[in-house]
Amino acid sequence: MSLETKPNVARPDDIYEALIAAQAGMSEAESLRFSARLILLLINQIGNDALVKDAIRAARAQAQAAGSGRRA
Repeated sequence: MSLETKPNVARPDDIYEALIAAQAGMSEAESLRFSARLILLLINQIGNDALVKDAIRAARAQAQAAGSGRRA
């Protein structure tokens, strides 16, 4: 199984809205805890260590590229 990096959900805007709504009224610390818990739940759902590590590497590369103003 390879890492899917293209949009892969039917209604991404609905997912984004649900994510934002779930954090409404949270402090920054609560939002960070929520995000960490959600990430761990999704990692468990994926259930593939190698794929999760690929995703971690890809997210880090994209974050670093965004910080430097370039695209990964």
